[in-house]
Amino acid sequence: MLNDSETATISVRSRIMLPVRLRRVVGHEGRSNDALFQPAVRAPPLSQHTLVFFGGDVQDYPELMQAHRDNRNYIKWNLENTVRMLGHNFPTKHILAVRPSRYVGGSRIEYKSFSCYDNFVPSNNAGVPEHTPTHSALHHLERLLQGVSNRIKSFSTSELIEAFSPNSSIHAATAAETSKSNGTKAQAGSSQSTDSTLAEHKPETDPLWWRENFALDETQLTLIGFSKGCVVLNQLIYEFHYTKTLTPGDAHMMRSDLLPKYSLLLDVNVFIHVSPYQVQDEARPWIGREEKAFTSLLKKLGAKVNRYFHEQPGMTHSLHMHFEVLANFKKMQDSIPASMPDTSDEEA
Repeated sequence: MLNDSETATISVRSRIMLPVRLRRVVGHEGRSNDALFQPAVRAPPLSQHTLVFFGGDVQDYPELMQAHRDNRNYIKWNLENTVRMLGHNFPTKHILAVRPSRYVGGSRIEYKSFSCYDNFVPSNNAGVPEHTPTHSALHHLERLLQGVSNRIKSFSTSELIEAFSPNSSIHAATAAETSKSNGTKAQAGSSQSTDSTLAEHKPETDPLWWRENFALDETQLTLIGFSKGCVVLNQLIYEFHYTKTLTPGDAHMMRSDLLPKYSLLLDVNVFIHVSPYQVQDEARPWIGREEKAFTSLLKKLGAKVNRYFHEQPGMTHSLHMHFEVLANFKKMQDSIPASMPDTSDEEA
C-alpha cells in the first residue's frame, strides 16, 4: 500500500522532459504497479519499440530516496533520472519503468531498501524471490503494457503536450489523471482547436507522432533488469521454459492460443552485463554461480547470449561501481565484442 508521501506531486518546473508517473496501473487479475512512461524522442525506422525497465534495490522516486537515510547517497540513480538516461541512449524507443509493488527491509520506512516485484515473482519479507513457473508474470507484463497504453490514450492532446513538453511541470499528467478521477477536466491552457490543429501535423513535426495507434503491447520489446530487477527477467525465463516443456493436453498447460506468441519470444537476444561488485565478491560467491546457471539456461532455451564484464581497474568494489553499469552498458555494448563465460561445468 502506498503511503501519503508517495501520493504527493512536485510542482517545480523543469526545462528537461521528465517521465509521467502513472499510479496503480492494473495488470493481471487485479495486480497493480506504478509505472513511469516517456515516449520515444523520434520515430524508429520501422515499427515502434518499447524498452521496459525493472530497477534494483534502492531505486525509487527521487523525493523518497532523498528522505531515506542511506538511499539519498544514490539519488542520482532514481527512477526518473534512469528513465531519462535510457531515453537519451535509446531515442527511438518508448521507455517504461515498472516500480516494485513494495519495499521491505524493516519496520521503519527509512530502512526499506529492498525491492519486491511480487506481481511478477513471489518474494518473502526479506525481498528474496521464490520463483515458480505458474505466477503469470508474462500475463501481467502484457496487461500492464495495455493498461499504460489505455491510461496514456485517455489524456487529451493538450494534457500530453503539457506533460511531455521540455518546459512542462514534472507531474502534469499525474495531476491531469487525478483531476479526471475526481470527475473534473484538467485545463492546460489550450483550447479544443489546438487539439485539431496538432492532429493535422506530419509525424516528423508533431510532438505526439507516436500517439496514433498507440499500443505498447503490440510493439517490439526490450526488457532490462538492473540488479534486483533481474528477478523479473529470471521469472520470465522460468515461464518460457515451462511453456516450452509442456505437452498438448497437459492439465496445467497455459492457454493454447498464447503458446505460439510466447514460442516466438524464445528466439531472443540477451545481453548480460556484470560488474566486479557482483561476480567477484568473495563474501557473496553464489552470485557468480547463479549468473553461470542463468546463462546456461538461456543457451538451452535457444537464446543468443552476449556477456559484458564492466571491469574498472583501481576502483573500489562498491554500490557506486555497480550503478555505473547503468550509465555505461549501452556504450560498451556498441563498441566492445561480447564474451561468453565458461559454462562447461554446468549440467547438460
